[in-house]
Amino acid sequence: MIAKAPLKNPVLTIGILFMAIFLMNNWGKLFDGYGEKLNPTSCKALMVKLERRIPESWDAKCEGNNLAVEYDLKLPSTFKKDVQNPIRQFIYRDMANSLSLIAKNSPEDNLERTDIVRLRLKTDIMTVNAVTEGKMLAKLYHLTDTKLIAKHLKATVQVQEVPKK
Repeated sequence: MIAKAPLKNPVLTIGILFMAIFLMNNWGKLFDGYGEKLNPTSCKALMVKLERRIPESWDAKCEGNNLAVEYDLKLPSTFKKDVQNPIRQFIYRDMANSLSLIAKNSPEDNLERTDIVRLRLKTDIMTVNAVTEGKMLAKLYHLTDTKLIAKHLKATVQVQEVPKK
């Protein structure tokens, strides 16, 4: 009986076939932008919990399966502009604390499956870019000793300083 229905209405059958071909060829154009939002990644699963826990001034987003976090850091007025070492220590300490916050407030299994975690810290003096793998950052969750944390970050995080002009 189902096989007889297309034979009784051949024009309807051809119309359905043409509509199916049209939708298959133009699916991405019809729903532009939705394809990426509906693609499940570990980064998106990570963002569900992380968005509730990070400060509001941070801008966190997923770029594919990579996590990108940016925020501005206000330097205390007690630092002198000409002395660079205490300022750098303050910036790097804040960067390490931020990476630790991301590791401790993210689901560990999702963070391990996230490819790259990128942190961009902007100050009045310089911008610091830090890049690490998600599986390396997930190991930071279990470290409690500050010396071990510093050693781990030194070994796994690549840092770039961009001075302000």
